[in-house]
Order: sequence, then C-alpha cells, then structure tokens
Amino acid sequence: MIELTRFKNAIDNDMNIRLQYLKILDSLMIGGEITPEMTSVAAKKLGFDISADEFLIDEQEKELSEEELNSVNGGISLFDNYAPDGRKVGCPYQFYFTWTDYWINNDRNYCPVGGVHEFETTSEGKVCLKCRLGLNERGLVNIYDRVGKETK
Repeated sequence: MIELTRFKNAIDNDMNIRLQYLKILDSLMIGGEITPEMTSVAAKKLGFDISADEFLIDEQEKELSEEELNSVNGGISLFDNYAPDGRKVGCPYQFYFTWTDYWINNDRNYCPVGGVHEFETTSEGKVCLKCRLGLNERGLVNIYDRVGKETK
C-alpha cells in the first residue's frame, strides 16, 4: 500500500503524470469502462508497481454504505459524486476528474449549455461551437458544474 500512496501523491501533485495516466487509461478503456486491472496497467506504465487488487481494496475502503452516509449528514446527500452515466467525478483513479471532464467526455456528447456538442474541427482538434470546450482534452479545471452552469 506504500506504493499506492506514492502513486496517489504523484497523480495529485504532478500534472504531467496525471495527464499521462489519463491518456493511458483512455487508450485502455473498453466501452467506457475502466477496471482495476486497467488502472494497475496504467500505473505500471508510469513506473508504479500496484496490483489491481490494491486499487480495488482502496476503492472499497473509501466507499461508505447508505447507512453511514445518512448518519454523517442527517440523511441528506450534500454532494453527489456520480455523473449521470454512473461514473465517479472528482477521483483521478476513476474516469472523470471534474464536472467539466464529464461534459467533455460523456458518451452521449451532452453539452453543458444544452443538447449535444456541435463539433468544429480546428488545428487543435475538436471544439464545441456552443460551449467552446476542447473535446479532445481532459477537463482538469472545473469550468462547468454538474448542471452545466459556468463556474466563476
């Protein structure tokens, strides 16, 4: 678990490693699904020797039961960390880093300003004509929130 802690610190503190990790995960992803095995392979390609079981155990230890959540916040969920497609938001070990990342990478091409993205191809890649997000990037900074409202 020491190696997992070292990996998390590297992902959290080094944007280059984080971007490399995301690119590797994107290339491994099948049908929008990322498994503990894929996270292990991606970490190993970056020089971290972490098994899929370690990722799985770490994720299970972080999850609270519905009863635990209710006891912590009085029965009201104050922040939902799941995108509409069921993937976690705000976790570099899952698929979406931020809500902006969800808006860029969701499978149905939903646009935060409504409807679906309208593509324009530039020398930089695909850009949405409506929201102006680069659709070939990862949204590491929250520009849009969970309901598609611009954050200031």
